[in-house]
Amino acid sequence: MLEKSVPGYRVGQVWDTVLRFRDAWNRYHRPQDVNHLLRLFPLLSLQRGYVLDYLSLSSRDGSWIWPFVRRETGSLSEPPPGELSRIPRDQLAAQRGNPALRQVQVDTLFQFIDYERSPLGLTQYGLFVSELWAMKSSGAAAEWLSLEHLFSKRDFEATLRKAGSLVRVSRPASYDPTMTSNPEGGGEINWLVYQSQAWKRISTLKCQVSQDGVVEWGIGAVIANLG
Repeated sequence: MLEKSVPGYRVGQVWDTVLRFRDAWNRYHRPQDVNHLLRLFPLLSLQRGYVLDYLSLSSRDGSWIWPFVRRETGSLSEPPPGELSRIPRDQLAAQRGNPALRQVQVDTLFQFIDYERSPLGLTQYGLFVSELWAMKSSGAAAEWLSLEHLFSKRDFEATLRKAGSLVRVSRPASYDPTMTSNPEGGGEINWLVYQSQAWKRISTLKCQVSQDGVVEWGIGAVIANLG
């Protein structure tokens, strides 16, 4: 599989609009908020006749939304589609991240989202799905929202200046995200993030997009210790 570079400045342009939208989340009512988020990603689209919607969930670990897709003509009072309608909300709240619910997510969300089959399109898809699931989250569910995403050398250097004290810095050869495609569909995108909370470090974020559209991300190699 061939690794390809993704233009960081183009990813950054989209991400700047997402950050501005975060400040305006509460000005939008359901489901206009999640559908507006989708429109910020120009290489993504929803299949015709459908709109995004979501359930609001909470537990002792925090609150979050459970997104899904329904027909555009449907009412907000209608139950969620398919198997999702048969799972009580308290069970959904207790099973966040449960692999057993993977197919439910595919059937009620991911199969309806289309993206351009290109390095930039895959990157936008990975960012959108991660942001969608983190929208209006709190507590342990808000981990994604605590990350600062770095898509250029300017972002990287600005983070170093902001940190002040530097313990160890290993500057990368390139600051652009990279994408490795999977012949069967999907792939992995890597870019830099600043973990500004307890860690205070710049690391690589690995975002894996599966063939069926499921997105999983995790923190990889440490690039700079800033604490």
